[in-house]
Amino acid sequence: MTSYLADGEDVALPPGGFEEATLTDVRVDRVFVRKRYGFVRLCLKYGVAIRPVFVFGEGRLFGNVQGGWKTRLGWNRWGIPTILVWGRWFFPLLPRKGVRLLIVVGRPLVLPKVDGEPTKEEVDRWHGRYIGELKRIYDEFKVKGYGEEVGKLAKLEIW
Repeated sequence: MTSYLADGEDVALPPGGFEEATLTDVRVDRVFVRKRYGFVRLCLKYGVAIRPVFVFGEGRLFGNVQGGWKTRLGWNRWGIPTILVWGRWFFPLLPRKGVRLLIVVGRPLVLPKVDGEPTKEEVDRWHGRYIGELKRIYDEFKVKGYGEEVGKLAKLEIW
């Protein structure tokens, strides 16, 4: 991936990884980015813009076992996915039918290219801006994504 970034190519990187898949729930929107700084560090190193993206309805495509977070997230850190998902009856590996998806792409965060390794302060500042933009697009589009009744009560959990 770094060779693409060095060449100025665009890349898509979901920062949540196994942990975000583990936390997925049909009733609550969760993202696992609070401790994910590596993607920001890379973007600063190569001077690449970040565009936060949120997919409304994605967590409703599959059910997922909930709970046991400490153990399950610990296994994730060792590269062991701890998800147990189900979709349709009789075809549990296929997503549920009738789930409406809305993909929202946020405003680009144009990061400077830093010489050498980015400082902790630079990474923290841009990471905070990323989370802020992610929250903004969630709050702005949640009613459009889920409808008036569900959308006005929807909250984004940031882990």
